[in-house]
Amino acid sequence: MRASIRSNLRLKIALGIVLSITFICVAGVTILFCILLLEPEMGSVVPDRSRLEAYLGIIVYAASFLGVGITLNSFAFQSLVREKTRGNLQSLLATPVRPKDIWMGKSLSILVPGTLFGSALAVLVLVIVNGVYFLPGIGFVLNPWIALSSFVGVPLVYLALGLLVHLVGLTSRAANGNVIAQLFLPVMVNVMIQLAVHDVIDASSWLFLAINLGLAAVIGTIVIGLRSRLTAENIILSN
Repeated sequence: MRASIRSNLRLKIALGIVLSITFICVAGVTILFCILLLEPEMGSVVPDRSRLEAYLGIIVYAASFLGVGITLNSFAFQSLVREKTRGNLQSLLATPVRPKDIWMGKSLSILVPGTLFGSALAVLVLVIVNGVYFLPGIGFVLNPWIALSSFVGVPLVYLALGLLVHLVGLTSRAANGNVIAQLFLPVMVNVMIQLAVHDVIDASSWLFLAINLGLAAVIGTIVIGLRSRLTAENIILSN
């Protein structure tokens, strides 16, 4: 009983720390982009609405990506290590539960709450930035491509990535899946932001969404190619 209570307490503390860190990161990135991008444009005689939409797209997209990404990075690796160390996976495989069910269950158990949290942060950022900078003079700024990239594109990318991370983590060392997750978040966020900031791609355009969907498709193709590795034998031997 005491061990269970301590375990639940540690889990709640860890969850609180991760959510707090995520919130601080999103707030910091939002403030930085507002200062560097929005304020100079708002200070011009006639602010360009298309540029404001593009800058807002960068901010909301980054908030969504960080919210979902940090959650996956924090909990996916810990969950796999804990399950393998305790022998829970072997116990599950001794039942009629299929390896595919374990894989999907663990992937979605991280992705769904992470997506909800990331989307909530993105909505909060969207409302606050509009309230501080755009209302009532310019009006509420929201391009449909911004919404699709942040609330559809990002979850699909991380759905594919979560499946890949858990597939690799289940069939080999858990650390291998963690490496993929840890490298993907900073690289992907940095690349997409750099492309948008330097006007290579408009963050409020269909092309920005298409790149995210294309990336999700590429990762999904890799998952399909590796899916044959997902066997009970490989999961057990990976311990």
